[in-house]
Amino acid sequence: MTIDNTQAQVGDDDLYQDVMSQFPFLNGYTHFMLGFQLDSDESHNAIVDALKTGVQRVIDKVPWLGGQVACESSPEGTATFRPTAWPEGLPVNEIVRLNICDAKLPPMAELLRTGTPVSVLPASVLTPWPGLPQPHGISGPVPIIAMQANFISGGLILTISCHHNIMDATAIFQFIRLLTVVMKNGEIMPPELDQANRDRRGVIPLIPRGEPVKNFSHLRRAPDYVQRTPSSTSRWCYFRFPVAAMPRMRKLASRPQTTMSEQGSPAPLLSDNDILSAFCWNRISAVRLGRGAMTGGQKVGPTSTTKFNRAIDGRVALGVPPSYMGHMVCHASTRLTLQQVVTQPLSTTAAALRRDLNAANTPWSIRSYATFLAREPDRSKLLYGGSFDPNTDIGASSLVTDLTGASKDDTASGFAFMSLGDLLGKPRFIRRPDLPLIPGVLYFQPVENGAIPILLCLSAEDLDGLMKDRQWTQYMKYVG
Repeated sequence: MTIDNTQAQVGDDDLYQDVMSQFPFLNGYTHFMLGFQLDSDESHNAIVDALKTGVQRVIDKVPWLGGQVACESSPEGTATFRPTAWPEGLPVNEIVRLNICDAKLPPMAELLRTGTPVSVLPASVLTPWPGLPQPHGISGPVPIIAMQANFISGGLILTISCHHNIMDATAIFQFIRLLTVVMKNGEIMPPELDQANRDRRGVIPLIPRGEPVKNFSHLRRAPDYVQRTPSSTSRWCYFRFPVAAMPRMRKLASRPQTTMSEQGSPAPLLSDNDILSAFCWNRISAVRLGRGAMTGGQKVGPTSTTKFNRAIDGRVALGVPPSYMGHMVCHASTRLTLQQVVTQPLSTTAAALRRDLNAANTPWSIRSYATFLAREPDRSKLLYGGSFDPNTDIGASSLVTDLTGASKDDTASGFAFMSLGDLLGKPRFIRRPDLPLIPGVLYFQPVENGAIPILLCLSAEDLDGLMKDRQWTQYMKYVG
């Protein structure tokens, strides 16, 4: 393991240790939308009032959620993002907003019938501000959270927007969990409040100087680095993967691994996430290789390198409960040639993904990552997740681990807890809106009606190739 000792000697005593989120790229909002079917006689005002009351009850227990994002710059150029109180003397922070948009979106019944494609969920209508990677454009205090109640014919699309320097996806879902408790007239348990209000500075112990630190210098942007762009126009698109197809895909991934025995190490246990990720990587790479995708003016070939980046929740490795509401995301990267990904057994690719994730998801690796970020004098020169080429690489984030026990009731997916009281009940779907493009990414979302919604942002050529790919269409149903 290489050791990186090239960083500036910043005083460790002065470091703000909640550094996992301190990337300028994350200075913006991430949006989740919950879709609720409503009776025609439901009062919009009653629902908005119930949401406002519920949010205020949560903020009374977790005050920083009602605050703003403070951005403090250093002489070296690095900005530090922290939650702080809402400024006194300014208008109150109106977290819950009302939006009547039944003339701009299809009725809820049609959304449910068609699978709720992303193409009919315009972010310009459904979100209070643009989502990442686009800047939020807010002048004045920057709220940590916001909710927009979008009423359509026969339903409500509730957008929950959170600033990504302050909260990761696990924290956002924990906020929803707290909201469900209070909207059902429950009391938030003390252990959850302890984690929600936890002092972030000591959650990830930084590694003292003189001790080995894993090398993350690959995150530094090279002086000649050029961000690649897709070879054709990209768009967001949903597919659905039936949970019932997972045993068949597991069987597909049970063939002997071709390279592991050569390394003399036992094959790792594979999760459903490993296998599903390997399958997506395999078919997208096959499409790219088959059509002769271009990058940097050159055609990719069998020996071209492709990278699969997976977002990791560092809580488990560090013994931090999921109720902790900070930002603890890091990444695991696997690099292979396109030919390897396309031709080797699916089990071999899945095992490579698992080994790299296991290596990245350790206390030492995560503490090294935090220490690297804390010591870096100018984080504006870092690449979030490292270099990325949307013509060859894939970046993945998942709210799905294993599907054992998952059913049409969605009890294994984390969906079951989301019941926002008597007025709203349980959502019919969770979606992301049609946000600014992030080419090359995919999201695995919670199980819904017996299937995993998978959101992809790919070039038109890649999406067209997938919809013609027999292996892909055997498992994936197009939604749009």
